[in-house]
Amino acid sequence: MPNLLTIRNISLELGTENSGATWTYSPLCAGIDNLAEALNETVQQYFFLCQGGFATNHVTGMAPALTITGRRIVGDTAQDYIFSKKYSLDSDRESSLKLSWQDGAGTTQNITVPIVLCNIQEWSGTTNDDSAISVELRFNGAPTLGTES
Repeated sequence: MPNLLTIRNISLELGTENSGATWTYSPLCAGIDNLAEALNETVQQYFFLCQGGFATNHVTGMAPALTITGRRIVGDTAQDYIFSKKYSLDSDRESSLKLSWQDGAGTTQNITVPIVLCNIQEWSGTTNDDSAISVELRFNGAPTLGTES
């Protein structure tokens, strides 16, 4: 059986307090039941004469984002931080994200990146539902990639 990456084995930590250039992180997991990655790549396509009408693709940039969805858990540090920012603008929407997962070789891969909280939705659903939530965690620059054995 191949080593499948199960989403529940991905760990997210959100910067919820900033002291100078140092973030304090809180787990971003309570109430979260879906995670979707989008690289939002800029791709240049070139159609050279010698390729018979087929393209050569060249990735020249990207604006990665993670969209998380789930249910609102009032009192959870990470969620409370996110939803306290929904009517804020500019640098008040900035945070930091740590994301980690284990690869098939048993090595922990990790990403640390400054982010901006976007498209924050705290209230959604019918009157008898727990509130459905969503937020985009958009990378604010290049991530720092690392590994741990």
